Amino acid sequence: MNSKSVLTVSAAAFGVFGTGWLLAPGVFYKYWGIVPDTGQYMGRRYGAFMLGVMVVSWLARGAPNTAARRAILVGSLVGWALTDALSVYGAVALHLNAWGAVAVESALALGFFWVLFVRREPA
Repeated sequence: MNSKSVLTVSAAAFGVFGTGWLLAPGVFYKYWGIVPDTGQYMGRRYGAFMLGVMVVSWLARGAPNTAARRAILVGSLVGWALTDALSVYGAVALHLNAWGAVAVESALALGFFWVLFVRREPA
């Protein structure tokens, strides 16, 4: 596993979920047991943001291993790890349908941890 593959999978996850939240937030509101806001505005905002992060992840895949690319990798690790912690909380404490999200987010957080700290790539 290398940083290019982790960034690719991350971009794919952001793309799938971002598109879903942007185009069909009602499906995600129902899945997560969330009472939707009028016009499903917040879900669409979340989807738009996820698509922006998808583009960053996708474009960083082929970039040289510089400080800027490392910043993207560290930011991705933090984002996926915090999101995963919230998903675990949602699954355990709030009894939400979050175990699928926990699996995806855990795998991505571990992937970013791996390429950053276990199998570092040369600059």
